[in-house]
Amino acid sequence: MEMMKKCLPACAGVLLSLSAAAYGQQMASVTLDGKTITIDYTAPAANNRIIASFHTPADLAFKGLNVPKGLYTLCVFTDGPRWQLAVNKAADQAAAYDPKQDLGRVPMLMIRPPEPLTACKFTLAKIAPIAAELKVVCSDKAASTSFHLDRGANDSQW
Repeated sequence: MEMMKKCLPACAGVLLSLSAAAYGQQMASVTLDGKTITIDYTAPAANNRIIASFHTPADLAFKGLNVPKGLYTLCVFTDGPRWQLAVNKAADQAAAYDPKQDLGRVPMLMIRPPEPLTACKFTLAKIAPIAAELKVVCSDKAASTSFHLDRGANDSQW
């Protein structure tokens, strides 16, 4: 139960009207090899949930996790010394987080944000022709992980 409280679920589709009205819809995107990967979310105060969706029109590879193209829920687990990013197959924001729907989890690298934020924020930044960094900043803490287009055995850049 404690882990569920510390999960910052990012889900697709439905917005919490209070959060949306207070903070507005936010989007982060990056284009890799002509494919635009997006995260849509509402940025509440850092002690609340982040609600978002993750859409990829291409297969992706995170460290230890392959993510087929599609629409997913992201959940950042902030308990412990190292955050984890869960990629969840459920895209219904109204549903409770179900770990059985996780495609998998990726450890995130803890980093120091340039400045504390009053709201949580996702960013996507291109770091190579077919690779990007996903960063989550909440208050005075931040974590990141990288991913790249999954080209299977033909992927000589990774």
